[in-house]
Amino acid sequence: MNRRERESFLKSFTIFFVALFSMGSVALWLYHEEQQRFYHLQLLTEMDAFSYALQSKEFSHKILKIDKQQPMHELIVTDNEVYALFPWVKNPDYEMVKISYSYEKYLKYMDAESHKMWMLFAILGLITALLSVFFARYTLLPMRRSLILMEDFLRDIIHDLNTPVSSILLNAQLLKRKYPDEEINRIYISTQTITGLYKNLEVLYRELPIEQEHVSLDTFLYERMRYFQTLFPLLTFKIEGNKKVVITINRDILMRIVDNLLSNACRYNVSSGKVTIRYSENSLYIVDTGVGIKHIDRVFERFYKESERGLGMGLYIVKTLADKVGAEVEIFNNTEAGVTVELLFSR
Repeated sequence: MNRRERESFLKSFTIFFVALFSMGSVALWLYHEEQQRFYHLQLLTEMDAFSYALQSKEFSHKILKIDKQQPMHELIVTDNEVYALFPWVKNPDYEMVKISYSYEKYLKYMDAESHKMWMLFAILGLITALLSVFFARYTLLPMRRSLILMEDFLRDIIHDLNTPVSSILLNAQLLKRKYPDEEINRIYISTQTITGLYKNLEVLYRELPIEQEHVSLDTFLYERMRYFQTLFPLLTFKIEGNKKVVITINRDILMRIVDNLLSNACRYNVSSGKVTIRYSENSLYIVDTGVGIKHIDRVFERFYKESERGLGMGLYIVKTLADKVGAEVEIFNNTEAGVTVELLFSR
């Protein structure tokens, strides 16, 4: 389950759970209130019957002078007693009988009712959670089917694009060698850009074998720098590092990682900005003077972007590929301006 599916699942689950649990809670509360009302009515009825004969072990009584301001035939619960007042049948105009019920028994019953209520709430919560999980997963099915269909379609498209893209790149290389002029060079650069986009899609939707090889990092970085210098002639590029560094890594994956990082450093840089590449035997740093990143914790999320440009896939691809080759990648904003990307190679 990817991040967007998790978000949809959590939202659906929350909506179902809150709605069902709220309705169930209201029903349980009304049931609890009704049980209390019925218990009070039952006590009052038994007290009323007791007031005639005054013979029962459940109640105690006391004969008092009648007080018309006191409520009659009504159950009264205070902090320490439970009682009701009734006119005494032998002298109803001048005397009344106060019938009391054991406060401890009353509290015991109410505590049992409260405990039962909490148990019902727990059962309701469990059942509601299970139903919410079922409904949330059910609502995800159409989206999941659409995603699977789209990914299968993209895999087929990528497979079909492999031959024409390779053919275009090969012919562009031949044209560049035969006719070394500016127009052909721009066609060749555009073809490489299309190939880069194709490679990004291929990384995401096709499982490719990872073959390790020895890569001369300094030579490789100079090649990529010259490529991006052609695409972004207003930017200043600089490479700092040891002259001869050889690392063991899959060259295609390294190219995808570096090209995506350099592409971001160039596209989101300021006019006439700088891109600095620092490298050593086990690390690579790409520093730009661009606008920086607002939400640095979300940069590796799929489709996340902070502007209208791009697809929001570059850094997600970088992270995915770095994990495949056992490398670590971190991004942080610079103190003055721009972003620094740190790539640590596995030894």
